[in-house]
Amino acid sequence: MAEINQIRRCYNCGVVLQSDDPSKEGYVKKEFLENASQNFLFCDKCFENERYRKRSNEPLLDAEYITLLNDAKKKDALIVYVVNLFSFEAAFNHQVLEIIDGMNTLVVANKFDLLPKGTNKDEIREYVAHRFRATGMKMKADNVIISSAFDDETAREIMARIYEAKNGKDVFIVGSALSGKSTLVSSFLRVFSNLSNGNIVTAPYPGTHLNVMQIPFNKKTALYNTPGFSLDNSILYNLDKATMREIYLTKAVKPREVSLTPGFCFYIGGIAFVQMVDGPRTTFTCYFHDNLNLHHTHIVRKAPDERFVSQINKGILKPTLSWIKTVKDLDVYEIKITESNQRDIGILGLGWFSFNANGQVLRIFVPKGVSIYHSRPKLLLKK
Repeated sequence: MAEINQIRRCYNCGVVLQSDDPSKEGYVKKEFLENASQNFLFCDKCFENERYRKRSNEPLLDAEYITLLNDAKKKDALIVYVVNLFSFEAAFNHQVLEIIDGMNTLVVANKFDLLPKGTNKDEIREYVAHRFRATGMKMKADNVIISSAFDDETAREIMARIYEAKNGKDVFIVGSALSGKSTLVSSFLRVFSNLSNGNIVTAPYPGTHLNVMQIPFNKKTALYNTPGFSLDNSILYNLDKATMREIYLTKAVKPREVSLTPGFCFYIGGIAFVQMVDGPRTTFTCYFHDNLNLHHTHIVRKAPDERFVSQINKGILKPTLSWIKTVKDLDVYEIKITESNQRDIGILGLGWFSFNANGQVLRIFVPKGVSIYHSRPKLLLKK
C-alpha cells in the first residue's frame, strides 16, 4: 500500500519546508512542522523578515544599516540616539541595541512638548534611561537629554554635550524615521556653521547604498547623520498624507477617560479598538489625538472585529485607513494582566492608555503589522 503525504510549503515564499538544517532555506522547527494542523505555516526566514516576525513589536532593519553600525563600533564612535517621546517603546530594534551596547551613547529624547502638560521632565529622563536599561544596555539618566524643539539654545546645548562626550571620535546620529534626527542636524548647521573647512557631503556610506550626510569636525573626525530606522510596525508608516495630517500630534495630548466592563469595547476612531474580555470595571485614561473619537460600545450579535470593520466600510468611523476592508486586515493581541499596579498599553504611532491593572483580560485590535507595547506608566506628573 502506498502512503501519500502532502509536502508543506511556506505560506509566504512557497519554499518546501524542512526541519533538518537551520542553515538551509525552508527551515522550521520540527514540532511546528509535525504538530501544526493548519496549512498556514511560515519558514523561519519569512517569520523573521516579514510581518510575521518573531519579535512582533519591533521594526525591520536593513542589513546595510548593520554594516554601518558595526563600522561605527570599530571606530569607537559616539552614538547619539534620537527618540520620539510620544511613541518610542516598541521602536527599539534588538540588533541595533546589541551592537551599540557598551558604546559611548547619548540619548536625545525629543518631542517632550507632546506629552500632557505637567509631565515631570526629570522623571521622563529616568524613564527613558530605564527603558534602555531594560534592553540590557547600561544607560544613566545623565546621558539622556530631554528636548521639546530644536531651537538655537537647545541645539547649542546638545552640540556642547556631543563635543564633551565624543573624545575626539566620530559621531553617528541614529534613530527611527520621524524621530527628529534631520531637524536636529539642521539646527546644528544653523548654530555651528563653521565646524571645519571641509565640505558637507551626502553620499553612500562605504560598503553600503545608504545615503549619509557627513559633516566634518576636522580632518580626522566627522558627524554622520544616518537614515532613519524603518517605521513599518507603526501606524504612521501606514497613513496617507490626509490622515497623517488629521492624527499626527503637533501639540500636547489631552487625557480622556473611558470606562469598560466585560462585553464592552471602545473604538479609537476607525483605526483600532480595545475590547474588555474579563475583569472588574476599569477606567482607562487615554492619550490619543483629539481628532480620534473614543466611542464606547456594547458587543452584540456580530463578532467585535466584524462590527468594527462594518462601521468603517459604512463611513461611520473616521479617520481610518483606506485599506481596512475585512477582519483579515486587522491583527489582534490579547493581554492578560497578572499584577496589580498602574500599566500603560500603547499602539505604536497612535498613542496609549493607562489604567489600574487588576487581573483584566484585554484584546487590542490594530491594523495588520502594527505593534503594541505595555510598560509601567511613562507619565509621572507633578502633584
